[in-house]
Amino acid sequence: MDFNDEQKQAIEHTGSPLLITAGPGSGKTAVITERIKFMLKNGLNPSEILCLTFSEKAAEELRIRLEQDDNVNDISDMQISTYHSFCRKVLFDNTLATGLGMKKGIIDRATFLVWGVQNIDLIGFDEHIEIKNNASDVIEKMVDGISVFNDELVTPDELQDYVDKKLAGVNAIKDVEEADYIHLLDNLVRIYKMYTQFKESNDVMDFDDLIVKTFNLFEDENKQSVLQQIQQKYKHVLIDEFQDNNFAQFSLVRKIVTEGGITVVGDADQNIYRFQGAYTQIFNDFKESYPDFKEIFLHRNYRNPESVIKLSSELLTQDTYRIPPNRELEAQKDDDQLVNVIDCSSEFAQAEFVKNKIIEIMKKNTDYTFSDFAILSRKQKDGLNAAQILISEGIPVRYVGKSDLRSSPSAKLLFAFLRVIANPMNSLIPINGILREYGIFEQNISKINQESKIRARGKSEGDYGYDVLSDLKVNDLSQKTELKEIFEMIQEFTLLAKDNLPSTTIYKIMRNKTDIYKKIANDDSIEHFIERSILNDVLDSAYNYEKIQSEPTIPDFLKFIDQLESFDVETKRGAKGSNSVQVSTIHQSKGLEFKTVFVIDVAQGRIPGRYTQKPFFVPLELAKGVKPAAEPKEEFIREERRLLYVAMTRAIDHLYITYPTQYENRVRANKPSPFIDGLAITSNEYVTFDKYASTASVGETPTYDAVEVIKNKTVDEAVKHLTNSQYESAIQKIIDLAHIDHFQKNKTIDGFDVRDMLTTNASHELEGRLNGTVSTSLKFGKQNLSFSKVNNFVSCPKKFWYENVLNALPANQEATPLYKGGLFHKIVENASIKQRDEGEIEDKDTLIAQVAESWDSTQYLSSSVKKENQDKKSLDHALDSYQKWTSANPNTVLELEMRFSTHIGGYKFNGVIDRVDQTPEGDYVLIDYKTGHSTPKKVPDSLQLNLYCMAIQEKFGKFPTLASFFYVEEPEGGQWFHYNVTPEKVAEVKLKLEEHVDAISKDQFDATPGFACKWCSYRDICEEAMWYYEWWTYTRRKIKTYQR
Repeated sequence: MDFNDEQKQAIEHTGSPLLITAGPGSGKTAVITERIKFMLKNGLNPSEILCLTFSEKAAEELRIRLEQDDNVNDISDMQISTYHSFCRKVLFDNTLATGLGMKKGIIDRATFLVWGVQNIDLIGFDEHIEIKNNASDVIEKMVDGISVFNDELVTPDELQDYVDKKLAGVNAIKDVEEADYIHLLDNLVRIYKMYTQFKESNDVMDFDDLIVKTFNLFEDENKQSVLQQIQQKYKHVLIDEFQDNNFAQFSLVRKIVTEGGITVVGDADQNIYRFQGAYTQIFNDFKESYPDFKEIFLHRNYRNPESVIKLSSELLTQDTYRIPPNRELEAQKDDDQLVNVIDCSSEFAQAEFVKNKIIEIMKKNTDYTFSDFAILSRKQKDGLNAAQILISEGIPVRYVGKSDLRSSPSAKLLFAFLRVIANPMNSLIPINGILREYGIFEQNISKINQESKIRARGKSEGDYGYDVLSDLKVNDLSQKTELKEIFEMIQEFTLLAKDNLPSTTIYKIMRNKTDIYKKIANDDSIEHFIERSILNDVLDSAYNYEKIQSEPTIPDFLKFIDQLESFDVETKRGAKGSNSVQVSTIHQSKGLEFKTVFVIDVAQGRIPGRYTQKPFFVPLELAKGVKPAAEPKEEFIREERRLLYVAMTRAIDHLYITYPTQYENRVRANKPSPFIDGLAITSNEYVTFDKYASTASVGETPTYDAVEVIKNKTVDEAVKHLTNSQYESAIQKIIDLAHIDHFQKNKTIDGFDVRDMLTTNASHELEGRLNGTVSTSLKFGKQNLSFSKVNNFVSCPKKFWYENVLNALPANQEATPLYKGGLFHKIVENASIKQRDEGEIEDKDTLIAQVAESWDSTQYLSSSVKKENQDKKSLDHALDSYQKWTSANPNTVLELEMRFSTHIGGYKFNGVIDRVDQTPEGDYVLIDYKTGHSTPKKVPDSLQLNLYCMAIQEKFGKFPTLASFFYVEEPEGGQWFHYNVTPEKVAEVKLKLEEHVDAISKDQFDATPGFACKWCSYRDICEEAMWYYEWWTYTRRKIKTYQR
């Protein structure tokens, strides 16, 4: 790739702090990548570079860019992460210094909101906070207020002291308005302190804590060794999307970087995260913190048509507080495409215009895919109409909207079981849902309902649905066998819930005890991807609920879900990377680009939204750095303008800005946004202005939503007939759907001819799928590999497919072997570091004592106490074995937990070598610890050890002379399995690895059923495994019969 002069300067700058102001489409990601490569080439080690990004996605993309660059060697030791991930690692690595257990992990904002609602009566709000039916709203404002103070590193005690002094008259209150605010802060500090105490007593943290506690650790004068280690480790810190950093995050960076080793990349014009504490003055703070900085402006735009750049730049000039850059953006594309501004007659017309335009562009451009389109709106709900009409046209959509954990058929059935468990005395409605799902006839369900009503008559409690299902004493009732089985299943689930956590109960119901998960686990369609995602969301919600509840139960979990649904929580409704139109908020499009972008609802009252003053801000007396450039309302307008600017600059080829002049249920006509009104859109030289009115006749046809209701019901009926192999009935429903589709397109049923659709031939794709010449399976793609992944592929390619392609839930929820092994590795790693750096070998008792100090019983909630005690005791022997060996070992510790990356067959392999020693003769020896009992048979053929040998050869220039497995739990004499390494053997095993990689790249994921299926985590959903297991059971039974 060729770089312009400014990009080259940014890549190769040395000697002072660097500020890169990078406009949209200016190639900043490529510059960041090349700058890292430049630093590596000029002497920095990967482990000496810290890259901080705004999102996990951005971190992953940067890592992939570097890993796939042939000129970059191993970067596995480079920290490329978000602030939160970086801080979590710092805190986890320094638990002795912080005293933080971090055993229960992080709770998200949604869980905190629910906690607030559940405890609202305990907070003790006074008369200045009125609680009626507004509990959710009050708590949401309070939670956001706590974040405001966290972002500026204001502690609960500092806030309490400030409020106390104001209320006591020590510091004067200026007026009534300030007095009201002080009382509001007095209430805020109550929930602030209560929440802080709750987190400490329950050993949980939120995302704000990760930043604040890491800063406090760096600030603590008694623990400066931790900060000094970080400062010595990282010679250069690189920050992407700098404009989105808040005060606390930048304060953290200033602790780490005291001199010149820092590069920040950002654009003040793309600052759109004020609600997360971002502030435009951060660039001034950087310049004041590092006065010898160098600033480079990347002003050449390679993404957008010139009209988009000119119009969006003109938009920014409306901001009178804005400090313009030294040079405005310059278009590098030779493109005369104008920006399209469309005045639509209604919301429906707007959605219809978008749909028609997508179809039109797809027909004209054969190289387009649906993922080349984005529909962006200010709020998530504003994109719903567009998403619905696209779906009705058969266009795949990735809609990012409000989470509804009970929206899928699979989740509905799961929650039906949970509701019966929670309250069997009032369970007729969920029982009805369960009976329908399990094929009970409507006549039988009606009879059960009628009998329940008879029994409940005159009774004050209960609906008697469970009672009727238990005895089935109903006249003329058929399917009694099936109904009895259903009741026994519900009874089993009820007993299961008594002895287990909600998360375990949910996992077992959906994964082991029913076919809820099985039905969607072998299908890689987008619909089933969404179904699996929603079930995973339910399970994650159960885990989060258990973090805040000391005695979790199913009834309380259902209340938790109800409260969670009252908040505005988003979830992705579509497969990652799927060929779908993205319908999302503008915020979610940050950092992305699309060939065609529709920015919808750019209307008055939508962009900018209606200003509502935030209830909380940091008073100037407490402010530590953030001072707004303008009044709050003006700051809001400025950010809304920048938001539109970001949306506009996502477009590569076509930009459409639309607004409806009439909204549903609103009498008065609407106007375009004042932002675009100020651009003189009807006469602007960079704009093509047009009007669009829907072809639908208002008042003569059912509304769009009404037609959708009919359509959705017909789809459900068609699917039900197909599921029951009732093909004639299914065909009738499909014909009805074609009728509906014709009506939606033409607003009349005239002209519909069923013969047009019945003359259709079977698809060639179907023929290919039936005869095996065409595959529609999900692909593994260019993901990174590891020994464990390839080893799974070798044992069974289909198991590899379930784990790494389909990402299916395993049958067993437990992960105790991983926990025990991880704890062993952590203890011996710390001991080995001490041995290497200080020459001190810890004794057995010291090592074993660390097991008791670090042991986390919550990892064994799904296991027996006996299993936990066995694992804990086994570590005593394992550590004793390690201590005896390392005490007598004549070699020098060279590397511990050595991360590596190497390329085989076009794929990058990542891994971690437990330990590398150097002998007195200068040779290398590698050791891999094993905490299991499954010892190897042919060590020289080990894929793992030979892969590790390749990594050592790449790093040190020669192969190790010895590679060993150390089975620390085995008795003496059976612990070591050695392999005298030869280049010939390594080359032989490398060829085998290349064969496996080739098969993976060709998506050869056929099952290899065998005896190991008995222990496979996917045996209950894999058809081949189930067939083998049935055959094996039958054969064994026949053999036993013959032997008798």
